[in-house]
Amino acid sequence: MKLYSTYYQGDLKQENQEEILDEVTEIDLVVNLKLREDVLIEKCLGRRVCSECGKGFNVASIDAKAENGLPGMIMPPLLPPQHCASKLVTRADDTEPVVKERLRVYKEKSQPVEDYYRKQGRLMEFDLPGGIPESWPKLLEILNLDDHHHKKSAAA
Repeated sequence: MKLYSTYYQGDLKQENQEEILDEVTEIDLVVNLKLREDVLIEKCLGRRVCSECGKGFNVASIDAKAENGLPGMIMPPLLPPQHCASKLVTRADDTEPVVKERLRVYKEKSQPVEDYYRKQGRLMEFDLPGGIPESWPKLLEILNLDDHHHKKSAAA
């Protein structure tokens, strides 16, 4: 398996973007990282930025119980150092209605891309089991990659 460090994230900018991408590069596998929507919303609402240094943190402490076929999940907060703690601000648009609308638009735009790669057998769904410490080793295992070789790129 070839592993390339190309990573595409975010909103799709135009229709048929996946077809255009296929014309300019060879894609063997698309990994769709999935997270429980309730956890995703809680993490989005927990985002904070230090008004002094600009670094991002997350004050959400996730302890989601297993229910309705969804796995339980624990994700500790990503707290700031002492000197940033009193300077945290929330983006004005990080409200529940705005976050839910962003997710709705993302799903609407990403579904055709998922369908495109799923029909070709090139889509792998990966349900995130937690934060990076829990998810990274499991993803590497599923992809049959050596964790030691990739730790430097994961930390960057």
